[in-house]
Amino acid sequence: MINERLKYYQVLGIQPTDNVDAIKKAYRKMAFRFHPDKNSSEDAHNRFIKITEAYEILTGQRKITDPKAKQKTPEENFAEKVTMAKDRFHRQQEEELRKDALYYRIITSGWKWAWFKRVAYYCMFISICLSIDYFASGNTETLTPPKESFAYWTKVISAKGEKFNVTDHEYWNKDYYGQIRGNRSLLFNDLKSISVILNPPDMSMNKHADKMKNFQDFDSFELYTVVSFGSMYGVFPLVHVFLFVPMALVVYKRPTLRFSIWRLVSIYFLFPLAIFITFSNDRIFHLLGLM
Repeated sequence: MINERLKYYQVLGIQPTDNVDAIKKAYRKMAFRFHPDKNSSEDAHNRFIKITEAYEILTGQRKITDPKAKQKTPEENFAEKVTMAKDRFHRQQEEELRKDALYYRIITSGWKWAWFKRVAYYCMFISICLSIDYFASGNTETLTPPKESFAYWTKVISAKGEKFNVTDHEYWNKDYYGQIRGNRSLLFNDLKSISVILNPPDMSMNKHADKMKNFQDFDSFELYTVVSFGSMYGVFPLVHVFLFVPMALVVYKRPTLRFSIWRLVSIYFLFPLAIFITFSNDRIFHLLGLM
């Protein structure tokens, strides 16, 4: 009897085991490959019958019988086995669908789903605030970055931890690389952009003090404004759109694989991203102060 069982393990392509899940996994893999609806060759039909027989015997759904005791013709046996194999495959598919439906009900109900919806609303709120900050300006300030912050070859200016790519060649052809205007966002008070002076005045020694007063407000000069390329504003609207994904899942939830995948992406990537954006650069405290 043991030798007979070894034969069925070989049919499924696995080592002898009592692990039902391992047997089911091997059967499912080979059944998809040799199912008559997917593989029309005669050999595939025979293999599918043997695979189903091996699965049922190894899982205890059928007993090993003596082939000599069979009284049906070979054609009848073959047709019966084909029918049984197809029924087994379809029942397993129905079981998988039932499990998927149960999993969908679990992840879209109860306290976990309630928290998912709350955090989804929060992600949408952060995305809206970032979008407002991209278009609306807050306070401005005069910055004087150190000399080494001006990278002449790459045309990059570093200020307050942000980097700005000033591509205007006219600016870099001047001899003056001094004060720049920092433009803060309205809600989060981020340094989202800088404005540089394209045509600075004569900075001779006898006029230096008067000219520096004008530099404080930048009103008398032609300005070139550029957004920080390493911040949330430099990647607009990519991050902002992704933060709307959890809310889209709440509104358009469906029992599909796509829904399950994006739910996991939201939990393990988008939710932590929203929290990081909230507390980095003290954004939440600036927003609460504004309120």
